[in-house]
Amino acid sequence: MPDTSTLKPHSLPPFGLTPRSVIIGLAGVAIQCLVTPYNDFLVGGTYLAGNHLPIAVVFSVTVLILIVNVLLKKIKPGMELSAAELTIIWGMMLVASGIPSSGFMRYLIPLLVSPFYFATAENEWADLFHHHLPDWMVVSDAKAVLYFYEKLPDGEAIPWGVWLKPIVAWSGFTLVFFFVTICLCVILRKQWVEHERFSFPLVQLPVDMFQAPAGKELINRFFKNRTMWIGFIIPVVLHGLRGLHLYFPSIPNPPVFFPIARYFTDKPFSALAWWPSVQFFIYPSVIAVVYLLTLEISFSFWFFFLLTKMETVLIYATGSKINSWTFQQNQQMGGFLVFIGFIIWIGKDHFKNAFSALFGKKTIGDQNEPLPYAWASAGLICGLLLLTLMCMLAGMSFWVAVFMLVLFLGLQTVMTWMVANGGLLFVLYSFLPGDYLTTLFGSARVNAPSWTIVVYERVLMFDMREIMMPSVMNNFKIADPIRVKQRSLLVAMGLAMVLAIGVSYYSSLDLIYKRGALNLQHWTYVTSATSPFIRLSSILQHPTGIELDRLVSLIIGGLAIFGMLLMRHHYLWWKIHPIGFLMTTSYATYCFWSSFFLGWLCKYVILKFGGVAYYRKLRPMFLGVILGECLIGGIWIIVGLVTGIGYRLLPG
Repeated sequence: MPDTSTLKPHSLPPFGLTPRSVIIGLAGVAIQCLVTPYNDFLVGGTYLAGNHLPIAVVFSVTVLILIVNVLLKKIKPGMELSAAELTIIWGMMLVASGIPSSGFMRYLIPLLVSPFYFATAENEWADLFHHHLPDWMVVSDAKAVLYFYEKLPDGEAIPWGVWLKPIVAWSGFTLVFFFVTICLCVILRKQWVEHERFSFPLVQLPVDMFQAPAGKELINRFFKNRTMWIGFIIPVVLHGLRGLHLYFPSIPNPPVFFPIARYFTDKPFSALAWWPSVQFFIYPSVIAVVYLLTLEISFSFWFFFLLTKMETVLIYATGSKINSWTFQQNQQMGGFLVFIGFIIWIGKDHFKNAFSALFGKKTIGDQNEPLPYAWASAGLICGLLLLTLMCMLAGMSFWVAVFMLVLFLGLQTVMTWMVANGGLLFVLYSFLPGDYLTTLFGSARVNAPSWTIVVYERVLMFDMREIMMPSVMNNFKIADPIRVKQRSLLVAMGLAMVLAIGVSYYSSLDLIYKRGALNLQHWTYVTSATSPFIRLSSILQHPTGIELDRLVSLIIGGLAIFGMLLMRHHYLWWKIHPIGFLMTTSYATYCFWSSFFLGWLCKYVILKFGGVAYYRKLRPMFLGVILGECLIGGIWIIVGLVTGIGYRLLPG
């Protein structure tokens, strides 16, 4: 199967929705959302989603292909699910995968309760900001708050009544936000898929999996490829042994984590001995995904991580008073701003064509888009205005609301670029959009009600590992080679989002009230739920103006990205991609830099000594590694749900 970047839509008419594909998709979404909170925050296993190629989705669709479809075809040829139907199911489960966890519920629900449960006379939260929290936005009922963290007494019912207003308010805001995200993806789709021809590495596995078998064959040529199965075996054996070791300690436990920072004990290298320091993790699926990337992207990812570590050592060696973490963090913030401008500049002609539809001008080539450009442009603008109004009703200043929303649309566009063209399994930045307010304007320029609502940026704008936009964009890409109607897929995704939000509220609150949040994952329900309010208290009690060192480091980062983009434009020999620079302080980089190095090394050696032909020959093996890790991961998730013992094979 060729790389999806070379695939073009088939000349035959595209396929639409079928009732069974929608029903199966909705069932998959419901099961995902029911199981995720229990698995992620109680059992502690590998997250069902956790990245932009979710284990739960790959596992479920593989079961449909290798078991359900084979049985259906044996019963009656033609009854099996088609590639288009599999794509609809995949697309529905993909966009819903993050909603019950890091994409929405993980941060929303604790933040609605924690400012009241953890308020004390010493921290003065009640006096500082409680009066800035609207009743319809949070849950302040004393019993509901107490039982949330300390679990319901026997015989008590979940207090759904006090949750009704916040659920309706946040669901409305989130659905509008998702709609704005979809409109932005519609406008970007043609530019990234057809004009810039992004590689979409994470789409390559499902495209190969969904191809129809030839004639009376039960499985397609991807699943009959011996090279693929060789790759498949590698993670299955590795994680099979490691998982069994949890239950039977006598079974060998192959190492995948090497804490090499412990060797850096002498000054100035001892600066690497604190998080995020230099550790060496081996993630087979990450290595395999990196094999599908360009060498310059994979090289830049690990190169800039190590370069930043050396920068930390240099700052420490010189005795400088500069906080290396804050300095590097603001560098990335400046880099993101420049990269947003780069995306707009590269696509300016296409964006001009798309937005001209608002003024009645005939646009070129939007007949087969998920939405007409006039609708997408109007939806983007009107949706932003509606989101701004909602923020203002909550107490946020108009200019702060517009700044935060527009900025985050830009940030998530860059993150989606990294997934769609850079193949990053999950993306995170180490800062928050609100940090731009402090760096660019100073915290004193923003009033207390605005800062209080800015805290809730953590719900949708903090943890990018399950953010919606890359999933929507990957779905729009996969629809072309499989010949699925973009608008049919869009309808299916919309249904999945609505169902996922409803089911996720139920499953999350049911688990929390029956178990007690204090008995669940500490980081999610205590650390993450209190740190924003601790920061808010500091900002309100000690407002600051513009800090020169923050602003200077932001400018330095912006100039560095601008210089790299300029070099790439003018000199073909320049092979350092700025994507790595944008992620140097990210948790994702901390986890994945070493696997990126190994993936880069594999591809470099294969291309050097075997050439392009050998690279293509081995491609199925690396896709098999991804599939194998998802399959064994899915098996251990199911075992963990039954036994209560979680095995984690990817970062949490």
